[in-house]
Amino acid sequence: MSQTSETEGLQARRRSMTRRAKDFSVLVGTAGMVLLVLVLTGSLGWIEALSGIFVIGSVASAYYVGSASLKTGGGDVVSVAASTPDSVLTTDLLAALPLPAFEVSRDQQRIVAYNEPAASFLRLGPRRSAPPRASVIIRTPALLAAIETCLAAPEGVSSSLELEIGPDEHWRAHIHSVRASDSLLVLLEDLTPVKRAARARADFLANASHELRTPLTAISGFIETMRGPAREDKDSWDRFLAIMAGETERMSRLIADLLSLSRIESTEHMLPTAREHFADIVMNSVDALLPLASDRGVELVVEGAEDLPDVTANWDELVQVAENLISNAIKYSGTGSRVVVHCGVAADGFEARSLAAQLWEGSERMTLLQTPNRVAVNELNVWMRVEDQGPGIEREHLPRLGERFYRADQSRGGKITGTGLGLAIVKHIMTHHRGGLAVETRIGEGTAFGVWLPAAKDAPPD
Repeated sequence: MSQTSETEGLQARRRSMTRRAKDFSVLVGTAGMVLLVLVLTGSLGWIEALSGIFVIGSVASAYYVGSASLKTGGGDVVSVAASTPDSVLTTDLLAALPLPAFEVSRDQQRIVAYNEPAASFLRLGPRRSAPPRASVIIRTPALLAAIETCLAAPEGVSSSLELEIGPDEHWRAHIHSVRASDSLLVLLEDLTPVKRAARARADFLANASHELRTPLTAISGFIETMRGPAREDKDSWDRFLAIMAGETERMSRLIADLLSLSRIESTEHMLPTAREHFADIVMNSVDALLPLASDRGVELVVEGAEDLPDVTANWDELVQVAENLISNAIKYSGTGSRVVVHCGVAADGFEARSLAAQLWEGSERMTLLQTPNRVAVNELNVWMRVEDQGPGIEREHLPRLGERFYRADQSRGGKITGTGLGLAIVKHIMTHHRGGLAVETRIGEGTAFGVWLPAAKDAPPD
């Protein structure tokens, strides 16, 4: 905005104040004349008349001040400059932008207009009587320096820079010259989600490379040993080959889990359409894992798998959920312990969460995946709860359960073979099925993981 526009705006405000002052004077003068007539006719005493004048003047003053402040009410876009055609156009443009945007005058470097997202970003309060200076409001030195550089440059100059505002907050500022109003337009773009996704992708690649490199290094080392120092020691070859076979199997499991996770992520936005019987899914998974439980001396029990309604689901994915949770429970349970798989039906998603993962008194609990609100209320849900009698999980590990490659082995009884992708796969599958995932644990007593998902629409209640 130009200096002429600001001067015209100040003059308009002065004329408005003058009109309100005249109204104030007429109101008080008329009331005074009426009271004077009443005094002269003997209908009112001087003390009462003076008191009336004082009250009327106070009320009129309050009205005058209130009407003046009312003129400065806010809106979606705040403009502290005059309403010239240029400023109106800029105001409309700012209102149409969903991103934080504000205008800086070239002559005095003041923020003369901004929209609501910019007000939140810059922490600007209510409407001001004068445009604030950019150097006072902007607390990011890099952004302020870029604005000053563009203001000092010839017209038509544009600039773009990335800003690191906090430890995990990144923005990109786009600065453009507005020739019509001789000012700068600053547009801010939030890069935080993009940066977070890039960091997660980099971490995933680093972890995957590390997990694959470890067995490859072991296999390579044994091959060199068998070719070199142990070439003639045939008796040790069987031991070496057994270790190499184990590492090869570990790589195969990791690659299979990575492919499974990639496939689930690529179809996560597509809701399943097949109708499956949840009890069959559970029993199929339990039957497949009975040999593993028998080898480890663990009793595997199923409760409540009868009379479960159908679900709209992908059979293979839900079998993978059940097998991952049950196999984890078996691995972390000691010999002679018991793993129980509970199943049931709940009136809605909130009740299902309580039945699946909020049963033990004094337990530490964490909801790892919340059911969407639109399907959590008044919709029949099927749930499954897998309890083990392992060592439990420390509270600090709970928020990170479900992250790729994250394993809380120290709290779960030492080194357990696995890829660290099982719970991540379970979480993505339950997201695909609009379901939920939660955990509760008690140190030294055991852990329970619970999952739940909506039943088929025409499924009858239990």
